[in-house]
Amino acid sequence: MMNRATVTAGERTLPAGFEALEEFAAYWAVAGQNERRYQRCDTTMEEIQRFYDAMYPRADEAMAYLEKFPLRDMPGPEARLMRMVLSLAQASMSVEIQGSARVPNAPWPDTVKILTTETL
Repeated sequence: MMNRATVTAGERTLPAGFEALEEFAAYWAVAGQNERRYQRCDTTMEEIQRFYDAMYPRADEAMAYLEKFPLRDMPGPEARLMRMVLSLAQASMSVEIQGSARVPNAPWPDTVKILTTETL
């Protein structure tokens, strides 16, 4: 169930200063907690590690930058950067805790779904 982040024609993918992370945006800047979890489960540990290694050192800087914008009304590039920070939480579980893309010994697709009417 691979999802892709979209960019409006003529719009930057990510805010200025975060261009080095653009290669990850199409895959990791997806809206929705369940979608981000599916992204993590549907890729390899090597790709998760690459994203984690690129995003983790920039996370504090990204959050400081994003604090200037309203959470539910961010422009496209900023919303994608926020979603990448949220995807970092998914990647962190794989890298720091599980050691694998999917939860060990859990069925796939698992039956746990986060239910919300909001999609950040």
